[in-house]
Amino acid sequence: MTIAEQLAREAKRLTFHELPQDVVRQVKRSVLDSVGIGFGGYLSEPSQIIQSLIRELKEPAESTVFGSGLRTSCLYATLVNGAMARYLDYMDTGFLTKEARITMGHHGESVIPILAVGERQHSTGQEVITSIALAYELLNKVADSMGGNRGVPLRRGWAPETARTPCVMALVAGRLLGLNEEQMANALAIAGCFNLEPGILVSPNEEITMARNLRFPYGAYNGILGALLARKGFKGPLNVFEGHHGIAEVVTGGEMDLEKLSQPRKEWTILNTWIKNFPVDGNMEGPLEATLTLVKEHDIKPDEIAQVRIKTTSHDYRRHASHPTRRYPKTKYTADHSLYYTTAVAILDRAVGPEQFSEEKLRDLRVQKLADKVSVEPDPKLDEFTFSGIVEITTNKGNKYRCEVLQPKGHPMNPMSALDVEEKFRSMAGKLMNEKQVKQIVDTVHNLEKLDDIGDMVRLLVIPEQIPQT
Repeated sequence: MTIAEQLAREAKRLTFHELPQDVVRQVKRSVLDSVGIGFGGYLSEPSQIIQSLIRELKEPAESTVFGSGLRTSCLYATLVNGAMARYLDYMDTGFLTKEARITMGHHGESVIPILAVGERQHSTGQEVITSIALAYELLNKVADSMGGNRGVPLRRGWAPETARTPCVMALVAGRLLGLNEEQMANALAIAGCFNLEPGILVSPNEEITMARNLRFPYGAYNGILGALLARKGFKGPLNVFEGHHGIAEVVTGGEMDLEKLSQPRKEWTILNTWIKNFPVDGNMEGPLEATLTLVKEHDIKPDEIAQVRIKTTSHDYRRHASHPTRRYPKTKYTADHSLYYTTAVAILDRAVGPEQFSEEKLRDLRVQKLADKVSVEPDPKLDEFTFSGIVEITTNKGNKYRCEVLQPKGHPMNPMSALDVEEKFRSMAGKLMNEKQVKQIVDTVHNLEKLDDIGDMVRLLVIPEQIPQT
């Protein structure tokens, strides 16, 4: 059997009753988190642009756009809802182990296409839960075979996330569409050939743009399209991974560990999911938590600060502090990848949330004045941890305060509580709808496995003032 056929068999045969209760609970946490951050990006420019395009295209009314209730194809619902969820950079992150040594580099937007296709197919809550768990496991498996998020594709200039997204989402969409194993393998083969993303979208040497919001959604779109084509009998190269000029050769230069793709699952890696506490690139969670801890515990005022020294991982330094684009970010997308900006705004506002990335805040001279007092350096000792950081603040009077955070809130070893996840959801959904509707959504997600049709939940995700449009 080819790798594609083996993965298709694994995807097709998983059942809800095989899922441990803690996996089911984690899936529900991911659904609530993903829907919440989707609401957080609803009013964003990318969301409104894509919705405007959808209205022009007159797609079939089979899936729902969060917020507006706009009805469109499952393909375009995936695109716009996924872009909303990506906008704030608030999505969760997958890890292979609980210690979170190596990030797998996929995020909770994998929930979005499953909801869109599930709504189209009138899938049950149990089937949606199973498909989401499957998506997380397969994304981790493929990522592991590529060396994780900092592995082979990144060294070769490709963004590793989208090298695997279309393949996995083709399998999951195929499952929801009722494809057989052969069709699912062909869905993967088709999608795997037509979506590779150059690393420029997140390069530390470049300003980050709105296109970042399509990183996962575009790959998922292609995955669903591959599944829809395979359902009609379209075929692709089943040796898409291991074949001549296949993914292993072209994307990873032959360094992909194909054996890992053939091995059965050893544990449920979805349980190692990191739910973010701040809407920034995850690598900055530790330094930001340390900064906020210091200014709050010692009541340090912005005008009292002489210097802020940050020590972080080598990867974090290269990605968020080593280039002038990060020192003086011009866009919201670069700002949430800048240790200088986020540290400054954390000190000024004593918070790092969606409100800290407004256009007004980006132009605030007080933020820039504080950012100029921030220095960042890599500390190799921190490289054995993930998203860690050490912050030292020196005041004008010469007082020094230091805080070290090795496992920030949200880390699999320091997870958010159920209440934390719910409060994060409420902080975004509560801006668009009343408490009654917010509670109804929360209760429905908590009882997701009891739904006969996932559309019953999706219909709750429409803002009352919005009139659904077709």
